[in-house]
Amino acid sequence: MYKKLLTNKFFSDNPYLENSVQRFIYSTLLYEGLEDIADEIVIKQGLLSDERLDHITHEKEMIQAEENSEMIFQLLRKKTAMANQGVLIKKALKYEEVLLPMVVEKLMRSCHDIFIENSIDILAKCNKDHTPVLKERFTQIRSPYAQSLICLVLGFRGEEGVIPWMLDRYYEMKKLYPDETYSQGPLLALHELNCRFYKKKKA
Repeated sequence: MYKKLLTNKFFSDNPYLENSVQRFIYSTLLYEGLEDIADEIVIKQGLLSDERLDHITHEKEMIQAEENSEMIFQLLRKKTAMANQGVLIKKALKYEEVLLPMVVEKLMRSCHDIFIENSIDILAKCNKDHTPVLKERFTQIRSPYAQSLICLVLGFRGEEGVIPWMLDRYYEMKKLYPDETYSQGPLLALHELNCRFYKKKKA
C-alpha cells in the first residue's frame, strides 16, 4: 500500500548511522538473545573479576526471587548488570498484565534512560500489542529519546498504515534535533517496516 514511499532512493539518500544507540537497540530487538550470548562469552572467558561475578550472581538471584510487581517495576529504573538485563525483562514480562499499564504511563513523562530502554524492550516483547496507544499518545511523551525508541517498537509491531506517520516523525526529528541521533529511531523503524511488509528480509 505504501511501498512507493519507501523507495531505494529514500534509503540511499537517508542512510542510517552504523554507530548510534538506536542502531544498537534495534540490533538487540532484531536478534533476540544477542546480549545474552555476548555476556555468556565474557563470563566464560574469565574477563570479569571474582567480585564482579559475585555481584552479578547475587543480583540475578535477587531478581529471580522477586515476586512483588511494584518492586519489579522499581527495578526497571535501576542500573543492573548487562548480564542480568534479560533476566529482569523476562521477570517483568511474567507480570505484564499488571506492569504494562504502569510502564506506559510512566514512559509518557520519564526522562530516565535506563527506565526508557527497559520499557522499550518490554513493549517490543510483551504479548499484548501496545503500538496503537503509543502512537496515539506520542505527542504526550516528554523525552525525545523515548519518542525515538518508541518508533522502533512501532517498526517491529506496527501495522502497515503507520508508514506515512513514521516518515513524518523521521523528518520532524531530523529537523528538530539535527545534532542528535533521535531521527535514527524512526529511520530504522522504516527499514523494519519495509522489510516486514515489502522485502521480507532484514536491513
